[in-house]
Amino acid sequence: MATSAGGKRTTPLIWPVASKSPLGARPPATPKMRPAKRARSRGARVLRGIGLVLLVIVVIVSLGAGALIWSWSRTTTDYPAAHFNNGLNAVWLEHTWSGSPHTSAEYDRLAAELKARQITFIYAHVGPLDSNGTIPDDRAPYAQRFAAAMHERLPDLRVLAWIGQNEAASGNAPEDVVQLDNSSVRTHIALTAARFVKVDGFNGVHYDIEPIVNNDARFLDLLDETRKALPASAMISIAGQKWAPNATIAGWVHQAGRADAWWTSYYYSRVAAFVDQIAVMTYNTAMPTAPAYALMVKQQTQNILAAVRSVASPPQILMGIPTYPGNDRWYHDSAENMASGLAGIAAGLNSETESSPFAGVAIYRFALTSDDSWNTYGKVWLGE
Repeated sequence: MATSAGGKRTTPLIWPVASKSPLGARPPATPKMRPAKRARSRGARVLRGIGLVLLVIVVIVSLGAGALIWSWSRTTTDYPAAHFNNGLNAVWLEHTWSGSPHTSAEYDRLAAELKARQITFIYAHVGPLDSNGTIPDDRAPYAQRFAAAMHERLPDLRVLAWIGQNEAASGNAPEDVVQLDNSSVRTHIALTAARFVKVDGFNGVHYDIEPIVNNDARFLDLLDETRKALPASAMISIAGQKWAPNATIAGWVHQAGRADAWWTSYYYSRVAAFVDQIAVMTYNTAMPTAPAYALMVKQQTQNILAAVRSVASPPQILMGIPTYPGNDRWYHDSAENMASGLAGIAAGLNSETESSPFAGVAIYRFALTSDDSWNTYGKVWLGE
């Protein structure tokens, strides 16, 4: 440090000056942390770490789910549902029309309703099949009269004999099912279909045999035998199962529901080669909300149309819409209904620039469709 000749300081003190400890003095000791307090501190750090990891996982999963939902829900065009209505719609019709007598006025009223709602195909129930593959004559004694009455009033209407039954894969008792692996049963079913066309005047057959499990070769045999038994002009229409992205999922869902089945794109393309029309049963999906159901129907519409386009002469595809009441494990009418069904179909058709071979919608079923549902159909689908 510099000083003057008189011993005074010439360099000013630098302030503040650090205090000096006396020689050998130690700084005061910090009290040691107690073991319990250290444990709590470590536990808090671990919990904060776990919380951070969970937060990161939630963010990643949320972003992934959002991206997936966006991918599933995005569309290419934005046409209203009525844009896709070709007037080629269908409805499943109750057994009473072939099983009971009706007056001319009742036929008039039915024909007027079908025309106003642009229904071109009716699946008139004439079954169910007996386990041997036949339908006794007295089960549908008015089938011929009904077909003639509809043709007289609506010459362009296609009246198809709705023939149904549980298949052995449903797990029901043998007397309550048809076994398609039995060649005799298949032959009787094909001959039964031919009888309703050749004798009773139907335009074709609509098979609703459930469940047909994915890749069932015997069902293809039945379709082939039916084609050979019918006149060349007769239609073969079927109720198609829901679409599944792969065979593992299709098998798992069938085992979970037993009475239901799902088909892969591969099997859809196989079935498509044998038929003129498929009405897809897009219901009993267990979807809990209307938006979830609409999103599922969108995916069904897209993927089924893509699958059948691989066939040289694709069949007509009609997407089924449920209008019946109910609430159970597999079906919630608040989720699956006319409005959500039409929304999903329109979204599916807006997802591709090509909408063929889509033909129309199929409503299940006529007598259970409420006035509100018909009003929704008129406004949304017919554009009234």
